[in-house]
Amino acid sequence: MKAEIRPKEEKGITLIALVITIIVLLILAGVAIATLTGENGILTQASKAKDKSTEAETIERVQVEVAGSYGTDGKIDLDQLNKNLRNIKGLTYNKNDLSDTNKINNLPATVTLNGYDIVIEGSGKTRKPNEIEKAKANGTVFVDDKTTITDAYGNSVTIPKGFKIASDSATDVTGGIVIEDATYANTIGSQFVWIPVGDIYTDEQRTEANKKTITLGRYNFTKNSDGTITTSEYSGSYTEDTEESHNSSYGNAIAKDVEKFKESTSVDKNGGYYIGRYEAGVTGYDSKSITTSNSNSETNWTGYTNASGKELQLVCKSGQQVWNYVTQNKASELSKNMYDNTVPFTSDLINSYAWDTAIVFIQTFGTESNSATYSYQVGKGRLSTTGTGILSSTTKVDKQCNIFDMAGNCFEWTTETYSNSNTPCVVRGCSFSSNSSYTSSRNYRYNTTSHVDNVVSFRPLLYL
Repeated sequence: MKAEIRPKEEKGITLIALVITIIVLLILAGVAIATLTGENGILTQASKAKDKSTEAETIERVQVEVAGSYGTDGKIDLDQLNKNLRNIKGLTYNKNDLSDTNKINNLPATVTLNGYDIVIEGSGKTRKPNEIEKAKANGTVFVDDKTTITDAYGNSVTIPKGFKIASDSATDVTGGIVIEDATYANTIGSQFVWIPVGDIYTDEQRTEANKKTITLGRYNFTKNSDGTITTSEYSGSYTEDTEESHNSSYGNAIAKDVEKFKESTSVDKNGGYYIGRYEAGVTGYDSKSITTSNSNSETNWTGYTNASGKELQLVCKSGQQVWNYVTQNKASELSKNMYDNTVPFTSDLINSYAWDTAIVFIQTFGTESNSATYSYQVGKGRLSTTGTGILSSTTKVDKQCNIFDMAGNCFEWTTETYSNSNTPCVVRGCSFSSNSSYTSSRNYRYNTTSHVDNVVSFRPLLYL
């Protein structure tokens, strides 16, 4: 009987099986790597945990020295605080809070340790700074077309390219966020205040009880017999004209594009706009002394030029001569051309929507004297009776939420229109020489297109 011959069995794996095995191994390797190094990976989370631990230890180290800095009155003793903080090796003070290299001027203040910024509040509480505080402390100049940052309560501020947070700005929206021109040669140093539109919160939990809502609009402000103010939708005969609705034969200037302004400041886009912190200022001339304050009363300052023979430059900052003796059309031209069309934002003469909404903002959050009845605060005066003077923080200053002189110093041209061919131009506010007009006043008397005065100036507007 012959032995049965069986075919030889092949051992090993096929090519297909090998490929499948490799694919499976690659998938497993990818999962393993992601588990270790991904956004939620073990190594990443471990690094974050270590960073949080180091940050907490750093804040606690500062808190220990702050806790030992209280005086007998239960308040922080700044001299003792500075002595105690110098015990911490590597701690530095924020440059905006220094009178010398080792002293905080006031609280709140920001210090830096181990790469972490720490805010010391007047109460002695220490915490991480919010985005606005960081930008202010670091002198950050924003380089994107627009950047949105938030305060401690999550309220947003949209900042245009080339600006920074001013060194004396508030750090929460309710106090008046001030931005400063840091890059544009002709207007550098000019400052503008953020007017928020929409919901504004005053607590970290963003509770409904601590929410205020500001709506962009034109308003009537009516003073009641008990001194309170009733704010209602505007119902008068003044208009904010568009190109289509305006009677061009009147000759007055109107807003560059009021519909675009209203759209640009909607809550779902930028949530606000900026108005000049100060009235318009004159700078850039040297053919005559700044102290003369247009002693010749020349319309639009036409008799004043700089050394190159160029027209004077509009700026919006302290220490400047107020730009008075200006027609409404010139005020509009200067405001529109304050920044050219290469920048990612728009400048214009202030319109009635911007003026009235700023009043609502101040009435809602103002902490200065008379802020609750700000729309009926009369002019306080800064210029002399001859109209001479420099824009600065001097006596009788009208300042609310970091905005100067909406109730005083000079009446201000706007783009609002009074439907009368003889007096179509409208001024708002009050002046140093008046005791009858208020911040909310709309005044058309004698306001022809050729009218100039020592008590009339204007205020620029910025929006994105």
